[in-house]
Amino acid sequence: MATPARRRALAVLAALALAGCGGQSEGGISGGGKVIGRTVTVYSLTPDPAGANRDFVDGEKLALADAGGRAGALAVNFSSLELGGDDAKTQAQAARRAISDPQIIAAIVNATTVTVPLFNAAGLLQVAPDGDLRLASDPHALPSGRRTVATLAPGTMPSGFEDRFRAAFGRDPEPSAQEGYRAMRGILQAIGRAGAGGNDRTRVLDAYFTA
Repeated sequence: MATPARRRALAVLAALALAGCGGQSEGGISGGGKVIGRTVTVYSLTPDPAGANRDFVDGEKLALADAGGRAGALAVNFSSLELGGDDAKTQAQAARRAISDPQIIAAIVNATTVTVPLFNAAGLLQVAPDGDLRLASDPHALPSGRRTVATLAPGTMPSGFEDRFRAAFGRDPEPSAQEGYRAMRGILQAIGRAGAGGNDRTRVLDAYFTA
């Protein structure tokens, strides 16, 4: 029989599984700013999220479930989008769709010549598990003039990670599941460290880089 804590975690995972792709078709943010209200959204943009990168995405979901779907005083939603491969148009569409969501607080997405300038101009933390990380310090890719691209936060995996992953998803985790978990956990911790400013995109950025 599942414990109350396990049932709560599975309930969060179920809610995540039911979440849509999120985002709006038009509009967007620029230069950071605050999310209105007490609910923020972390976006994941990755190629083939339901296939080749399924374990990465499920690792992100598990990290959020382990946190009870919250960071500090804020509720946290999760939305996964198809980034596409090397197609610049598909990457731009996915990035703009995420940026158009007024609840977005940060994104987990590989660093490319398309994604970095778009998320940088929006003033959003971009945690990049892969890609061309040289772009993080390339002034031509940073129209806002400030650093917004980060690598995975350091830290060890929590005890029982593999068992919880198996219980939640019914299979053994691939190594990428740990990367997804660390990416989400790092953002949640940054939101928490920002305290009352956890819904402020600029303060979350600063909290991530000053960990």
